[in-house]
Amino acid sequence: MNPDLLVPDATGGQHGLAVGALVGPDETATALARRLDGAAIRIRGYLAPSLSPRPGRLLLTEASLAPCHLCGNVHGVPVGLPVEPSAAMATGIGMHEPVEVTGTLSLGVPEAGEPDPIRDIALLDAEVARLPQPGTAAGTEARAWLREFLDEGSDAVARTRPQRPARPVTGTGPADIILTNGNFRTVDRVSTTAEAVAIRGGRFVAVGDAEEVAAHAGPDTEIVDLGGRTAVPGLIDSHIHQFYLGLNLPTVQLLDARSVADVQARIAERAADTRAGEWIVGTSGWHESLLAEGRMPTRWELDEAAPDNPVIVPRGGHVVTVNSRALERAGITDETPDPVGGVIVRDPASGAATGVLLETAAYFARRVAPLIPSEDEMAVLLKAAMKELNSYGIVSVTDPVIDETGMAVYRRLRDEDAITVRTELLYKAADRPGTERGIAAMQAETSDDMLCFAGIKFMLDGGVEGARLNEPYRIVPGEQPHADYRGLLMTPPGGEDEFVECLKLVAEAGMQAQTHGVGDEAIDVIIRCYAAVAEAVPIADLRWTLMHVFLPTDEAIETMRRIGVLATVQDHPVLLGHNQRRWWGDDRAAAAIPIRRLIDAGLLVGGGTDGPVVPVDPFLSMWWMVTRGTLLGYTLGEDQAISAAEALELYTINNARIMGVEDERGSIEPGKHADLAVLSQDIVEIDADEIRNTRALLTMVGGKVVHRDGM
Repeated sequence: MNPDLLVPDATGGQHGLAVGALVGPDETATALARRLDGAAIRIRGYLAPSLSPRPGRLLLTEASLAPCHLCGNVHGVPVGLPVEPSAAMATGIGMHEPVEVTGTLSLGVPEAGEPDPIRDIALLDAEVARLPQPGTAAGTEARAWLREFLDEGSDAVARTRPQRPARPVTGTGPADIILTNGNFRTVDRVSTTAEAVAIRGGRFVAVGDAEEVAAHAGPDTEIVDLGGRTAVPGLIDSHIHQFYLGLNLPTVQLLDARSVADVQARIAERAADTRAGEWIVGTSGWHESLLAEGRMPTRWELDEAAPDNPVIVPRGGHVVTVNSRALERAGITDETPDPVGGVIVRDPASGAATGVLLETAAYFARRVAPLIPSEDEMAVLLKAAMKELNSYGIVSVTDPVIDETGMAVYRRLRDEDAITVRTELLYKAADRPGTERGIAAMQAETSDDMLCFAGIKFMLDGGVEGARLNEPYRIVPGEQPHADYRGLLMTPPGGEDEFVECLKLVAEAGMQAQTHGVGDEAIDVIIRCYAAVAEAVPIADLRWTLMHVFLPTDEAIETMRRIGVLATVQDHPVLLGHNQRRWWGDDRAAAAIPIRRLIDAGLLVGGGTDGPVVPVDPFLSMWWMVTRGTLLGYTLGEDQAISAAEALELYTINNARIMGVEDERGSIEPGKHADLAVLSQDIVEIDADEIRNTRALLTMVGGKVVHRDGM
């Protein structure tokens, strides 16, 4: 290999090639790549775990693209060049750090009968070198060159907010359906109750006492007697991964497992129906704290359950445990060093990898696990996910991690009139090129009442085990050994300056920005950058939001109030409280997600679950809001509890306001969509501990029944 060979770029310089010059958009080798087959070349870009099943392979992209915490896939990659580095996992190099890669370009020879063009293109025996770090003159120059080289002047796009059709006139004449003899909690401005509602053309036309509403009946009006049951506005989850809920449905379910033996039994049962060598995947919606042992199963315990299959069991979006076959496929050995921003958990006595992988280390197992299924399969699973949510009274969600693939599946369901959950989509971006790509993709779509392409989602730190904190984590023997560990800060390659640039693009496009923030330092960075944009472009009308809000400082809360930033909270502690206490200490664990404090500070707060990271049950989430309880039986931060009536507001009108659709949904009022849920009990009046036992007996979306159970 001749490491000095440089290939001229498009401008005639000697820096190297863009990935797109070698790999076409259909992932085939370009004509230039064919000419260079077998040559040593130098190329610059960013490394991420590859989706290739080949151990040790990375993906070189033109923009920094972190893998998804939920599925391990790298979203929104236009083209990528597989790289097999000479040093395993390119240790010590982060995924947001520009690199220069020198290696031998290799085009695989198609097997007999395979059509041209060649697809098996890779850079072999590659050496990976950092570009100079930012903050120095050389670093500034390298960053400027990389940005200029990779940003090849995409055409400007129109900057307009997603538009929905105007509210149609409901017309005159008899109601299509009347629901009467009920206890309707309308969640209107004065929290009135009503006995009956009339629906025509998918909207409420009358809300009031039974006699008043009965006047809207005609000879063909369907009359439904609720028998005194309570009905509420259709529930809205402002942060739920609906797309990945669908992908999670076929996995091995573990939420009711109470011991490692239970987990082994469920894995073994699946293994009995799975061919040797095929993957077994566990659910992400569970937690090891529910097991008697209080820990994740080890590789050896999973080996006992499925000796002939690779096994991966995610827990939430930031942690996985795998067996020995899966470790082997991921290219992880006992000697593999921890990747930047991640931990390969090791046995304290022997130093052997236990199979538990945290944060970025988990990506290297996820990348070799089963890929996202075909579009046909995804459409079936997404419809099943919506049916699951309808069964809980959920009529509307924000899905916060979407790329072009997910958008296509959602479009397909809308075209088939198969959407039963009104959905707001957020495109996930990690840097300026990704933001530009996301804005263009969203603006190319048409939004309506069932599907809205709403904005851009950013992620600046990890979860409980990766939140960026001002003060160090606690040492957790066998899991978190570093006294100075403070979690991950995942700003774009250009740091806060580039994040502000990204946000300005979103503001200029008239779109919503929502950003994941868990740790206090990460939240401070997010709000500081939001405020910098607000000085130039007012953002209050754009409903910019901070997601999760675990550990906000007083200063961050005050800035949020001043510039009009909204907040969404989820019931992570019902499962994750165990690790909050162990990794952060009791004081920080109890202070996390301070709903009472946020509301009292004058912030608009919406509720949700972050499912399937935690169970999607909205009544479990509202139970947590009111009791601050966990599934282990203890409470965390009782002083931050809110009332049941407030919890219902968070799940209805507040979430509608955060989505910017409060004129259309979120309360039971004439003219709004006839979205409602009939419940098994009145969650406002019952004992707080009973809220979690509530069921949805009937769910309606636009006056159509999408779920019925017991009515």
